[in-house]
Amino acid sequence: MKPCPYCGHEVLRNDRYCPDCGHVRKAPISLDKYNLGMIENFKQCLVHKYADFEGRASRSEYWNFFLMYQLLFVAILFTCAFLSYISPLSSAVGVGFGLVILVLLSVVMVIPGVAVAVRRLHDQGRSGGLVFIGFVPVIGTLILLVLMALPGESHSNRFGSPTGQVILTKQMAHEIGLIDATPTMGLTAGLLCAIFVLWFLVDQLLTTSVM
Repeated sequence: MKPCPYCGHEVLRNDRYCPDCGHVRKAPISLDKYNLGMIENFKQCLVHKYADFEGRASRSEYWNFFLMYQLLFVAILFTCAFLSYISPLSSAVGVGFGLVILVLLSVVMVIPGVAVAVRRLHDQGRSGGLVFIGFVPVIGTLILLVLMALPGESHSNRFGSPTGQVILTKQMAHEIGLIDATPTMGLTAGLLCAIFVLWFLVDQLLTTSVM
């Protein structure tokens, strides 16, 4: 049972019609076919597919998730480094506090990160077990990154149908109720530049703090 979103009357979870107020609930739609925006893609992987090791993930789903994670990681690191730089407290306190937050963030991201990598391998018709090659220092990581960059199969395979095939315009995103549309090349390039700039600033702030 779940409450009707209009009147609060308890209805069966699978019912679309409320016998009390007469409203018809919209059936949930699958977003797998859409090439989601940065924010929506990150939310989908982190919340709705947190530990989903089934199905497939397009290149855009994996790399947009990876870029958003990198941006979040370096933004937190930059904030802690900046506070450490301007704070009268010792830089070690600020950096140490930042490291605690980043460790917690990394722990939270392990499961969805592995899950989307497994789905990315499924998209190519490969076994998800290949994700463990990433634990091999340097070489394994490079091989895994190459695998993540390879195109998926354009047809259905044993793991399901292709995902991320439909470009999502701003109007379509608005109609569906999503925050953002399919990212453009300019937006992706801007995000990459922002990540590199933040990493550079973090390095400069930490170097200055130590000196």
